[in-house]
Amino acid sequence: MSTRSLATLVILLCCITQALGAPAPPGPRVPPYLPIPPGSAVIMNSGSTNASGYRIVVQRQGAVEYVAGNRRSTSTLTSQSVDKFFSDLMAASPLDQLPSTPCMKSASFGTSLFVWWQGHGRSPDLMCPTNDRGATLRQDADQIARQLGIAPLTGSVMRPLMPGEQHKPVPTSSP
Repeated sequence: MSTRSLATLVILLCCITQALGAPAPPGPRVPPYLPIPPGSAVIMNSGSTNASGYRIVVQRQGAVEYVAGNRRSTSTLTSQSVDKFFSDLMAASPLDQLPSTPCMKSASFGTSLFVWWQGHGRSPDLMCPTNDRGATLRQDADQIARQLGIAPLTGSVMRPLMPGEQHKPVPTSSP
């Protein structure tokens, strides 16, 4: 069998497997779109290979619709959270003009966080904010996700001990 025939066979098998509903390969899956009522803002976390992303549509009155992983739901936020979020959106607008810079992220745990609102464009990745307005929007988005119970895992990640490895305290430096 020629190399070309083998490559064609592999591609054909991949297409058939996908058509039959085989599970998607591991990796980030962008959360599906939701209806966006006029005046609403959208918060979207891309997720990563090790964490599901989410999309949240926040209305001015506090009504929220979101999708996180395989779950789609509605809720209501406190007026304080909504007022702060929309006030910070106004202060940061136009969102597509916020300064940005790339930052280092883990290939497995790194996510991206974006916000859209009323034709003010999409923010740059708020996981790497370069000014106070971007950092404030990230805090608002994280707070809203926590209120909805969909915030991704944050903080340090502990690696399990390898077989035969003993836990040893970090040595302290001497003066």
